[in-house]
Amino acid sequence: MFIEAHTHLDHYKHNELKRAIKEIDDKNIITINNSMDIPSYIKNIEISRKSKFIIPTFGIHPWNAAKYVDRLDAIEEYIYKTPMIGEIGLDFYWVKDKAQFGAQRKVLSFFLQKAKEQNKVVNLHTKGAEQEILDLLDEYKIENAIIHWYSGPKDILKNMICRNYYFTLGVEISYSDKITAIAQEIPLNRLLTETDGPGAEEWISGKRGMPILIEKVVSNLSEIKGISKEEIKQIVFENFNTLVYEKDLLKGFDR
Repeated sequence: MFIEAHTHLDHYKHNELKRAIKEIDDKNIITINNSMDIPSYIKNIEISRKSKFIIPTFGIHPWNAAKYVDRLDAIEEYIYKTPMIGEIGLDFYWVKDKAQFGAQRKVLSFFLQKAKEQNKVVNLHTKGAEQEILDLLDEYKIENAIIHWYSGPKDILKNMICRNYYFTLGVEISYSDKITAIAQEIPLNRLLTETDGPGAEEWISGKRGMPILIEKVVSNLSEIKGISKEEIKQIVFENFNTLVYEKDLLKGFDR
């Protein structure tokens, strides 16, 4: 099986979605389908009913935090229901309006508090706020974290590795020497794969990203790590199993 640890199936158009689900089923891709707000999660629950491989997860993306900061009670029931939490985090890079940073911090802190109480995995966006997120993970004593598409400083990366977090690597390793260097730093037992579809590949190359790209990610990691594609695939599966299934962190998952 392949592991798609971070994607957004609700961003596909109707015909694209049908194709995406077929690829997921044909290739046996266990797919963590992240949400960016409440409507996104509701749509992703419906999508998950179309394939046994799709796991919908609830989060408020930092780009949407300002819309929810004054109604955190409205999101609490969704946190309780979701099997994992994502996508959440901070973004001090793409978000240029610093007035929104306070809302991002408040929403993320709320999620982390609930994640700790409910023993749930968090799937984190860290762009431009890597040290602050590390500090918050320490503050809330979060142990089960997936760091999505890390692109920050290597010293912070090493501190995150020391805390035994997991890291997704995706389509950018085909294009970026920086991400390739980061991939070289991440130990095999902390490695997960993603496509961040459909937007990541489209942002880089102009082509809509489909789930099948997970094969390319595995192939690229095989070259970087100097082991076979089958070994990468198996290692990533075992890492996901260790993070999620051995700890029974999907217990109670109900579509």
